[in-house]
Amino acid sequence: MKVSRKCVAMVLALPIALIALQIIGHTKTTLTELSTENNISRPHHQQNEEKYAPLISRFDQLTMNNTYDAYNLPKEDWKKRKKKQDNDETELHYHDYAIFIVMYHKTGYVLSRQLKKVVSMLEIEANRPNEPNLFNANLHTNYGTDKITGERFAFDTIGGWTRSAFAPRRHSFQTHCPRGYRHEPFLLKSGQIYMQESPDLFCDVKELEKAILARRAKIIHFVRNPYDMVLSNYLYHSQEPTPEKWVHKDDPCMTWYENKETLATNVLPSIGTEEVNDKYFYNIFKMCRSLFQSKSSMWNSTFYEHLLELDPGDGLRLATAQMVAASGSANRHKAGGDIARMANNIVKLKELQSYMPSEVEVLTLSTEEFIKTTANSTTKFLDFVFGANNTIISRKKRREAAQLRKKQFEKVSGKRRDSGKGSNMSPRENAREEKRKQSLKKKASHFTQSITQEEKETKESLKKLLHSDKDLAPILKLTESLVNEALS
Repeated sequence: MKVSRKCVAMVLALPIALIALQIIGHTKTTLTELSTENNISRPHHQQNEEKYAPLISRFDQLTMNNTYDAYNLPKEDWKKRKKKQDNDETELHYHDYAIFIVMYHKTGYVLSRQLKKVVSMLEIEANRPNEPNLFNANLHTNYGTDKITGERFAFDTIGGWTRSAFAPRRHSFQTHCPRGYRHEPFLLKSGQIYMQESPDLFCDVKELEKAILARRAKIIHFVRNPYDMVLSNYLYHSQEPTPEKWVHKDDPCMTWYENKETLATNVLPSIGTEEVNDKYFYNIFKMCRSLFQSKSSMWNSTFYEHLLELDPGDGLRLATAQMVAASGSANRHKAGGDIARMANNIVKLKELQSYMPSEVEVLTLSTEEFIKTTANSTTKFLDFVFGANNTIISRKKRREAAQLRKKQFEKVSGKRRDSGKGSNMSPRENAREEKRKQSLKKKASHFTQSITQEEKETKESLKKLLHSDKDLAPILKLTESLVNEALS
């Protein structure tokens, strides 16, 4: 129950007022008696001290521990005190937390949704074993409460395969916090898992604190080495045919938001250095313009056509400039600026955790880690979501789910070795096996894993170009440093 400062003050003032009235009444009676008898044998002030000593003592007891500062606290302090009292009174269930899962383009968009599905599957298996298909992964929102009793049996999940919980790469121009697709406020509630691609965390920590309506929040932040990230981005979008349509309509050099602010304006307060500043981002913009529709033969060419027709070095530089500095306004916020955005958000989440150490927990995970140690990384993710209490979702169930996730990843990424049939297979079996490999290769293209030694060498040579590029290397090195620090 919330108690206002006015109520506290009135409760404290009532006994004090009654005592004061009693003192005044006694004073009036005594003075009347003294004036009538006209027989004062001792000084007046000594008689008062002796007569009112018990009342004054009681007054002191009431006021000594209830000074003005003790109950006239700022609103923020009352809020924190109330949270501490609530947490002390009851043990937290993992549904008392809001789970906020953050990822970016080429840092685990598909992976994060598969992990969310694992969480829902474990909860439904434990609490609704007869309804295995209760959640639909394609829906934007699934509710984990019983329609009749209102009892919670699983996290609500907000954000599906095609849409995030809130609008990616967009923010309120008033608060600079993320916003909804229809300008709804950014709010995190307990018992809900939010899937969020590329949030604009440009507001200060006090605004972020207001957004956390849950008693506690757990934030899972998927990051990636920026050099691998931009290289994967370039190779992914320069495929024939390209997997995403927005590359046919994008202006990769568009750095402005609708309110005429740039992405750089919003991220530099967090990540700016002597080298990475306004002028630096302007130089990236100029470099981008020098590559995009700058030749007469390519005036009407699309971003995708540039990625195909430019030599690999220039194609990579153009794609990386888009991934560093573009706001996303030109492609309806489907991509752009995620390198600078990821660097900014690493800093912001660290500030938020320092500002709210007992309310906010942050787990930073890398896609490289999931590729190398799928089962261990999945277990780490599940332990963070479900916490130390394993009475509902046991450790055994978590490990089994992690092993299943490992097998699924190996199958999709094409890592599983052939069973050794080799040349003993029939022509029909060979054809079926070749078809299976082509299917796996197509699915694995989303991960842009190297298939041949030649491709590995090409990747390494392109990485070297990025390391020596005067326009792009500073921001990539800064982001790499922030990523490594967050993962350490």
